[in-house]
Amino acid sequence: MGGSMDHNEYVSIKDIAESDDYPFTMGQMRHFLMMRHKNGLQTAIRKIGKRLYLRRDLFDDWIESQSSRGGHL
Repeated sequence: MGGSMDHNEYVSIKDIAESDDYPFTMGQMRHFLMMRHKNGLQTAIRKIGKRLYLRRDLFDDWIESQSSRGGHL
C-alpha cells in the first residue's frame, strides 16, 4: 500500500561491544555514551524505556565523522 519503509537496525550497546564488526570495548562504549551530548553521538541513540539502543547506520556515520575531526573518538 503506498510508499516503502526504510528498515533501520537497532542494536544494544552490548551488541556493539561484543561484535567483531567494531573494535570498541564496553568501557569505551560507556564513555562514548556519557559524552554523547558533546561528541555528537546522541543523534544515533534511541532510548526505549530505560535502555539505550544505537541505530546502526547512524552509529557507522558517527564513526566515520570522527576521522574528519583528527581521529579522536
